[in-house]
Amino acid sequence: MNENKEQETTDNSTLTPATEELTPVNNADLSIDELISKIDLLAENENPYTVSKEVEELKSIFYLKLKSETKVEKEEEKIIDSTEEETSEESPKEERTLHPHEIKFKQAYGKYKKIKFEYRKNREKEEEENLKIKKTIIEDIDKLTQEDESIKKTFEHFRILQEQWKNTGHVPQTENNGLWQSYHHHVELFYDYIKLNNDLRDLDFKRNLEEKTAICEKAEALLNEKSFNKMHDNLQELHEHWKNVGPVKRELREELWERFQNISKTLNKKRNDYFLSKKEKDKEKLSNKNTICKKIDELTTETISSHNKWQELTNQCNELEVEWKNIGRLNKTENTLAWKNLRATLNNFYHKKNAFYKQKKEARNTILKVKIGICEKAESLQESTDWQGTGNKLIKLQDEWKNAGFSPADQSNKIWKRFKAACDTFFDARKAHYKTQDKEKEACYKEKAELLKELNSFKSTSDSKADIKQLKEFGNKWKVLGHVPRNKMKINDEFFSLINSKFEELGLSKKALATEQYKNKVDSIKGNDKALSSEKQFLRGKIDNLKKDIAQYENNMSFLGNNKGTEPLRKQVELQITKANTEIENLKQKLQILNKG
Repeated sequence: MNENKEQETTDNSTLTPATEELTPVNNADLSIDELISKIDLLAENENPYTVSKEVEELKSIFYLKLKSETKVEKEEEKIIDSTEEETSEESPKEERTLHPHEIKFKQAYGKYKKIKFEYRKNREKEEEENLKIKKTIIEDIDKLTQEDESIKKTFEHFRILQEQWKNTGHVPQTENNGLWQSYHHHVELFYDYIKLNNDLRDLDFKRNLEEKTAICEKAEALLNEKSFNKMHDNLQELHEHWKNVGPVKRELREELWERFQNISKTLNKKRNDYFLSKKEKDKEKLSNKNTICKKIDELTTETISSHNKWQELTNQCNELEVEWKNIGRLNKTENTLAWKNLRATLNNFYHKKNAFYKQKKEARNTILKVKIGICEKAESLQESTDWQGTGNKLIKLQDEWKNAGFSPADQSNKIWKRFKAACDTFFDARKAHYKTQDKEKEACYKEKAELLKELNSFKSTSDSKADIKQLKEFGNKWKVLGHVPRNKMKINDEFFSLINSKFEELGLSKKALATEQYKNKVDSIKGNDKALSSEKQFLRGKIDNLKKDIAQYENNMSFLGNNKGTEPLRKQVELQITKANTEIENLKQKLQILNKG
């Protein structure tokens, strides 16, 4: 191999994979303001192309963070109010209002883009000028072989042209390879075909050998460089330097070039191996990040119906998000995809959470309306003097309040105080009323106790009519006396039990006795609407059952033939019908007594 092939090898080395260098400061950890400040700082770089990759990375990170921040703001508003509708991604495109952070970012990024554009224009102009200069240098080297000057002067002129070539900057990339080959060709022609002084030529070969050997040593030292991007950039600079150094003795050229080429291949392989390894690690990281996203999705596969459960799942989600971030960054493309996947996963989680709290808020508002309705009903009853009926209604409203469901204390406490005040107003008034009544009822009790003694001392005579009349007078007096305290109502049962026994002593017929006893029963429950209503319902129920029995008896008789064999059974059924009709009449008579009573 000869040095004419070094340009090809140098170009190939630039085709190795290039990704971002791991830096002490992770740009993903910077805040939005810090990202903007860093772009402002990078825009001041002399060569904006050296920071182009990092600027684009900062741009990508900025928009991910801005999107995350604006979504978090919306999520917090939904949790507090749960009234805002999410903007559909499929809605027609409208001119949107830029976020203040985005305005600042666009100013900084626009400044960088403008500087980069101006730099590129100036560099293109400079490269065209450099191309003209280098072409002139090649022409001048070619002319050296045609001049009749002294060897020493010609060689000094050649050295000046070499230095001029070395100090001339870059040319357009499309011209670079062909231009260098042309230069190298003319340099070799100068060394090999013009008649130079051997001592001077050997001295130059020696100097070139030392310089190219130093280049090889510098390249070999790069094996210890920890930064792969720095190693790559330095190697490219060494290749550029190599191209600007003249030739060495022909017998040493192949050996020296192979040394430099081998270390270049070793360095490129080391760098490529690193990035291949990093790619595999990134692949594993991406898989782990996607697994965590699936775990977050699985948190809400079942319906969650409690605040505590959502709190527990939110903590788990936060822990998984931290675990996702601790895995580390990936290459630029996969890092963007991974963030997009995480953001979609978190959006899904918080969308379900927000829907739960929105529904819960609506349910609480419904409960609050129910409680307000209960409170208003209680307030409409608080001045009532229907102590029994209203008391039952308020107790029922209290049960409704308990069963209405939970609502936050800051919302329901005020309503609860109103409801309690309305109930207390009524029950306090009823308690005061009953306290006054109890004093009156105590006097009634004493009178009834005296009347019970009189009834107990009553003795029947031979005049049963007069006795019946006197016993009825006892009953009338008892009714007129009114109510006794609740804890002493047993005296009523004692009185009616005693008066029934007195009626039995008079020897009345069973029917008359039963009538009087029932009248006494009715008298004992007068004033108790619930007991009277229950008694009426009981009597009507018995009448309905007896009528059904009669209908069944009559239906059974229709199946009995008119013959001697069925006659006894027929008479038995007729007797049952008669007995039922008689009982119905007695029950109707009792209903009349109840209605009159």
